[in-house]
Amino acid sequence: MTIWYIDILWGLMLLGVALWTSCCLVFNPVLRSIRIMGIAVAYGVGLWMAITLPWLVALTTWGLFAAAGGLVSLAYELWARHHYAGRGRAPRPLVLLEGFILWPTMIPDAIEGVLVDAGVLPRAGRGDR
Repeated sequence: MTIWYIDILWGLMLLGVALWTSCCLVFNPVLRSIRIMGIAVAYGVGLWMAITLPWLVALTTWGLFAAAGGLVSLAYELWARHHYAGRGRAPRPLVLLEGFILWPTMIPDAIEGVLVDAGVLPRAGRGDR
């Protein structure tokens, strides 16, 4: 089902991959490397979309999730800049032009950053915080 050049079924698959990758970080922090598998699955779904869907529908659906990943990362970075002001944390860029390709990494990274800052996940391995 396609609405405004966005395929709902494929969008749900991409959402599922993003949620699965993020939930693996929350429920089992030992498996942080599962993020790599989630990213690979997202790119696999993207490739599958490019093969089976019309190019405009595939590009728009992927772009919607790229924009959502950018918004999640932007919101976290704005919060982190405010929260860590004057504490020596180097600010990251607010807008990533390569976010169209990197959104599968941006969503779990922002969620992991929030959980580390909230104390749910340990700080080990997060030297930039």
